Amino acid sequence: MNKKILLVSSHSFEGVESFDWFQELPNIGDYGLVILDTPRIFTFWSLAGRLEHLGGNEYSLPEIDETAKKIKANLLLVKKKLIEMLEFDVTVYALYSPDIRIGTKFDSSLLASGPHSSQPPYGVYPRPKWYLSEFINTNDWCPISIRTVEEEGKTILIKDKSYEEYFKNFKRWQYYFVPDSLAIDALENYYESRWKVTVEPGPIGTNKLDKPIALALFPLFHNWEHGWEGELSSWSYVSEKMGGPLVLLPVDDPYNTRSLIEVLLRRIKGFEKTPPPAWLSAIEILGEASLKNEIATENQKLKAIESKIGRLEDLLTKLQESKGLLYETGLALQELVKSTLEKLGAETKPSVVTDEFIINIGGKEALIEVKGVTKSISKADVAQLITDLGEHLKATTEEIKGILIGTAWRLLPLEQRDTHDKPIFPNNVIRIARNHNIGLISATELFRAFCRTLEEPEYKKEVLNRIITGKGVVTF
Repeated sequence: MNKKILLVSSHSFEGVESFDWFQELPNIGDYGLVILDTPRIFTFWSLAGRLEHLGGNEYSLPEIDETAKKIKANLLLVKKKLIEMLEFDVTVYALYSPDIRIGTKFDSSLLASGPHSSQPPYGVYPRPKWYLSEFINTNDWCPISIRTVEEEGKTILIKDKSYEEYFKNFKRWQYYFVPDSLAIDALENYYESRWKVTVEPGPIGTNKLDKPIALALFPLFHNWEHGWEGELSSWSYVSEKMGGPLVLLPVDDPYNTRSLIEVLLRRIKGFEKTPPPAWLSAIEILGEASLKNEIATENQKLKAIESKIGRLEDLLTKLQESKGLLYETGLALQELVKSTLEKLGAETKPSVVTDEFIINIGGKEALIEVKGVTKSISKADVAQLITDLGEHLKATTEEIKGILIGTAWRLLPLEQRDTHDKPIFPNNVIRIARNHNIGLISATELFRAFCRTLEEPEYKKEVLNRIITGKGVVTF
């Protein structure tokens, strides 16, 4: 099946959906092949004579108009969608140029001077007349950061022969990549709850010193390995799957990219097979019918097995949800804490003053504050709950107990948490909580108590009683 092709460029081609960087872009996730003409971001303004060169890779616009804002929004949109897409069977080609910073200029004489100035003192080296207030970087679209070294040369060694036509008319290369500088924070942050992500660079072309001038970046997705208590302690060195490649290709002339895009389109179509015509189904080879019947029978069996596996996987996923108490944060952690308390037998309802919730246990109510952090629970976290309790009293005229449930040091293995130098609740937090009749519950402790109730349902009553009556650190 042919993949839909999206081209973001000023050029258009038959059979390819094309949009310029300043236009409303379609849902990029609908496409299996994406070509990004990123030099166009610079040349759009340059050809219109709107850029003033301030030096180096910095250029100034006379104003940040609606078109500039749309281009910036599209750069961020493309980055967001590529982060989501690179897990799947998609190929992204980017005609690539080193970073160009575009914004508005301001007079350097307006900067503060003197002992507290962040600028070097006059006389150390000449101060430029203008400084740039950056609005966009032309590589803001890219979810994988990689440094380039600007240098020129003529020799191009093609490592992937399928790209020979692409480099056929290149007279020179103008930069090379530094693979050791790869930074994939955006991908890691997006996938951290499901996968450990690494990126394998594959040179397409190099200079004579084996420095890559064209790269294919392959995202690799590794399973997290769970420790004995369910924590994400490490990851499998062998990847579970490979995502779609992000291919970074140089351009010979940023103002003339059409021929390079034509080569890419020919390359893409060369890998696509012609779909069989409709009339071909009327032609049957001896033995074809019996094979079709056997395949249909086995498919029915397979569907039944897949249906059963699907039901079992749903049950497993539901059972494993509570493990999120050990590492989640934000709304995801809040919902997990809420559902866990409900499974233990507590009633819940929305808070009238916060986005958190209230529990009711045996007629006693408590306002719940949920925190998931990569360090200890802080005084500020408790202070927020105290503030919310005050707001609740003001709104309802009723005093209510406060309980803070926290997943501290959430990315560390369980055995490395709640140690002398990594406490869940530091002493100052415990003191404040006791003074304000606030209960402090580690989400790890809540998880262990919940697991015990799966074996001993009668234990729920004791857990709920400690939750609603506890002051300071609550254990089960």
